[in-house]
Amino acid sequence: MSAPNICFLGTGKINVKHLRVVRKLRPNARLSVASRDLERARAFQQKHNLHHAFGDYREAIASDEVEAVLIGTPPKAHAELVEFCLEAKKSALIEKPVFNSFDDFARLYGPMCDHPGVMMVAENLHYAPFHRRIKTLLADDALGQPLYLDLTRLGRSSPGGWRIDPEEMPLGALHEGGVHWIRRILDLAAVFDESLRESIIDVSCFGPPAPVTKTPHEDTSLIVTRHRSGLTSRLLHTWGVPWRFLSADSSKFVCEHGAIYFDGRGISGKYYGPHKRRRLWPNVRDAGGSVAMWSDFLQALEGGKPPELSLEMVFIDFAYMDAAYRSRQSGKPETLRLDALR
Repeated sequence: MSAPNICFLGTGKINVKHLRVVRKLRPNARLSVASRDLERARAFQQKHNLHHAFGDYREAIASDEVEAVLIGTPPKAHAELVEFCLEAKKSALIEKPVFNSFDDFARLYGPMCDHPGVMMVAENLHYAPFHRRIKTLLADDALGQPLYLDLTRLGRSSPGGWRIDPEEMPLGALHEGGVHWIRRILDLAAVFDESLRESIIDVSCFGPPAPVTKTPHEDTSLIVTRHRSGLTSRLLHTWGVPWRFLSADSSKFVCEHGAIYFDGRGISGKYYGPHKRRRLWPNVRDAGGSVAMWSDFLQALEGGKPPELSLEMVFIDFAYMDAAYRSRQSGKPETLRLDALR
């Protein structure tokens, strides 16, 4: 099997992290970098010993030397770069958040699904081993009906750079960082849903009138969701409240005959089943799921197998977030806009 040719679009810290994972999984991969600034691309190339440097994103995507790209730029540029990939028939792993607006995703969802290559979003927490273990435990029929899911993400943030630019950050913290926890809460709820597309009845969102950090628009959101399985879920996502101690970040999934208590960051927890109890210890190996995520993308790229994390899943995540923002403005529950799905 030939080594993949992957170009990293952007020279930020996130691409350095991705680069390390790819080299661990595919030591012989031919890797390159692209930036709008050729000198910056060349400096990144030399520092990380890459095969080639491009001074233009479109040139890199169109190059015969590039098989796939990692879109690691700020999200404002994602829609245009995805369009370039569709035009050039190149595969792409797109950093979260996938787009800067729901309308961009709705417009490009169909073409992305029809694309002959691999289109995947880099949502590593979907692959985190602690998250997967909770999901496996929930699949035990002995737990009975789902009742209540409470997911809490605390942590004071001091955003800078493009994250404090209202044009680059048109929505807020839920859009930029909250997508991780949206994926987590909807993936756990999906254990009890027969239809992913019809799983949510409505979404209600609340929050303070103004952020307490430099984050544009909002840095704290509380979302309450009614699911068709009978589950009620609550997601608290904030960049404004410090994470002071482990139990302050506690979350839980309560069912008819048992419950799982855990912290939202995937450090520890405890399972209470109808017949047994067990401690849930942290997973040191690939705790954030980045290696498993890249393995899924590379296997899809090399073998033609669709990635586990589908575009449909990520689209529903984005539609949930869109409904939350609309509810925050309207002051009433909102439903998901899923017209773009087939």
